[in-house]
Amino acid sequence: MTNSKRSSSADVDTLSTEYSAVDATKTASFEQLALGQKVSIRPERNDAKWYRKLFALPAYYWVLIAQVVVVLPHAAHLPLWLIGFAAVSIAAQLPHIKAKFKKLSHLKRIYQSMQMLGFLLGLLGLWLTYNTAFGLDMGVAFLVLCLVSKLWELYKRRDAYVVLNLSLFVLAALFLMDQGLLTTLEVIVGAVIVLLAFIALNDDSNASGDGRLRTLGVLGVGALPLLVVLFLFFPRLPPLWSVQLSGQQAVTGVSDSMSPGDFANLGQSTELAFRVEFADERPPQQQLYWRGLVFSDFDGVTWRPAHQRDQWSSRLQAPAWIQHAFATVPDESRAAPVNYKVILEPTQQNWLFGLDYPFSQQPDINTTSDFTLTKDQPVTQQLRYDVSQFASMRIDPVLTKASRRENLALPNEGNPQARALAKQLFEQSGSDPVRYIAAIEQWINRTEFRYTLSPPRLNTNRIDEFLFETKAGFCEHYSSSFTFMLRAAGIPARVVAGYQGGEPSRNGNVWEVRQMDAHAWTEVWLEGQGWVRVDPTAFVAPERVERGMNTMTEQQGAAIFGNGASAQISYQQYQMLQTLRRLSDQASYYWQKDVVGYDQDKQADSLLKWFNISSIMQQIIWLATSAVSVMAILVFVIWYRRRKRWHPADLPLAKLSKRIGKHDKLLARNDNEGQLAWLERLASAIDSRQGDNAQSATSQLTDSSDPIVIQTKLIEIRQNYRQLRYGRLSTFDSSHSEYQERLKQLKKDVRALL
Repeated sequence: MTNSKRSSSADVDTLSTEYSAVDATKTASFEQLALGQKVSIRPERNDAKWYRKLFALPAYYWVLIAQVVVVLPHAAHLPLWLIGFAAVSIAAQLPHIKAKFKKLSHLKRIYQSMQMLGFLLGLLGLWLTYNTAFGLDMGVAFLVLCLVSKLWELYKRRDAYVVLNLSLFVLAALFLMDQGLLTTLEVIVGAVIVLLAFIALNDDSNASGDGRLRTLGVLGVGALPLLVVLFLFFPRLPPLWSVQLSGQQAVTGVSDSMSPGDFANLGQSTELAFRVEFADERPPQQQLYWRGLVFSDFDGVTWRPAHQRDQWSSRLQAPAWIQHAFATVPDESRAAPVNYKVILEPTQQNWLFGLDYPFSQQPDINTTSDFTLTKDQPVTQQLRYDVSQFASMRIDPVLTKASRRENLALPNEGNPQARALAKQLFEQSGSDPVRYIAAIEQWINRTEFRYTLSPPRLNTNRIDEFLFETKAGFCEHYSSSFTFMLRAAGIPARVVAGYQGGEPSRNGNVWEVRQMDAHAWTEVWLEGQGWVRVDPTAFVAPERVERGMNTMTEQQGAAIFGNGASAQISYQQYQMLQTLRRLSDQASYYWQKDVVGYDQDKQADSLLKWFNISSIMQQIIWLATSAVSVMAILVFVIWYRRRKRWHPADLPLAKLSKRIGKHDKLLARNDNEGQLAWLERLASAIDSRQGDNAQSATSQLTDSSDPIVIQTKLIEIRQNYRQLRYGRLSTFDSSHSEYQERLKQLKKDVRALL
């Protein structure tokens, strides 16, 4: 970024004189508006429609509009102070503001100072915000800072060209953050506006703006085929970037801790969590427990994962706990596992989701000792991974002392009523864990608990308050209380968080799991069986597990969100968002699957295989050949559409004029000269040349050497041409037999002279 050179006072006076001499009725030029001059000039077409007025805006305004469109999509990723600086920088370039400065020297001096001050303070702000000079988010913010700083020296067209070119880089930086369909649409809109600004810069004298949209269309039509060729044939590279985003909301979803009773209301987010493509038949809905995190640590309020967990990757030899788990799988299940592919949306976390119990052979995905999946790095972009599930697998059939102690731990104090109830029911069940679980289920059913997304808040002894006072909650409340009562009876138990259920996509070929499907359940350790899943929510709301959260919400209506007008509003909002989400998710799915997901493997399995491409060099040759072919086709199409179209009677005369023009350009037909007038002029010229050297004179014009023959043929040509263009035959269709006969005679006479 460079600052414009300071103009001398003489240059300023000269420039002002030149601008004042311009006719005030014409549209102000870019330089005039950039210096705050002639800002009161209005477009010529005041009575035109709004879109015509928009296209008729001077180029200077198009440059400013482009900056707004370019910077605005970055607002979600930039610090607030940088967004404010960008807004001030754009607003300060308005001609009405620049017009406040009476002298150009004052304008440039003040703006130069603001540029340097803003840029230096911006660098300091970036350092204080990100605490580093490197990183993707830091780089994008620095790029935006350079763009808005450059605006402070927007005086001439060359400055505008620099700003617009830099704007394209800022637009492209959006793909570093996200490659979704919405981001792509934002980039397309921004690119269109920037191109219109370029077009306006090169067409600034066009006060009406006519032709700008047509020029944009021509550029777009020409670029689209090349874009397709580059997309198909260009060597695909793996993702080279990622960025972590943050956001905390009280909505359904999976977090790294669970505190039942924190929220009095839980919003039903219809946002997509992940998609699943099953290789074979999908398991029943009630078996779709998507395992995410296991909570073993409980402090009386919050459940958290265990502090230490072993991890295994397919790169390493399987540890003992993996081998023990696989040893429990029947041979028929081991030979035919449930295979599926998960397309996970960005979570900014490193844990993944899979059916109980998931395994993945991808080297960058780990399996933990509590049989959850994790990734080496947080998922900052959409992730595709393959998972296998082995039916009838039992994990930890023999529980270690450390694991037993960890999954029995409870605070020394708190929730005395729940402890007493657990002791009572356990004694009544004969200290049998299975009968004890059934006793808890019977007690819950007798006590008339209810499932709701708007439970009352809980205070200190949350387990007691839920079990004996409020008796209303969602999966977190039930799984937490149930696990507490199991531990209070001396039975190892833990909470598992993830998702349950889902629903098919609109076309039915993909299974979709949304944030509203987030769920928590309990795993209890039983002698000889290992960890066994028990879902206490099914004690109260079995339809939640059997039919899914969406079906349950539709059946209960607004009641699931509570009572009163707020519940009705929440339900209506939920229905509207559900419909919109499904439509947008469907479009996003195909975009991610077929466009963003068009990686090296897909390119090799499809396009490269079709064309028998086996090396990078062959791929580059195909790319170059395709690009050249597309360009040649585009050039031919443009030439073909713009070629001169001749009337059937005019084309023979055009050939005759071309032949004569090779010998004597003065005798060739002029562009503004009619055919009949030209034929008369040609006949007069040949007649004037008759004499002793008549043959040599005429032979220089045509292959015929006899002036009399030439005169006769010209007369016949004139007669036939007059009949075909202006006489009786001009009303006939060109395919008429008489018309064709006269046209053939005309061509024959012309050939006689050629």
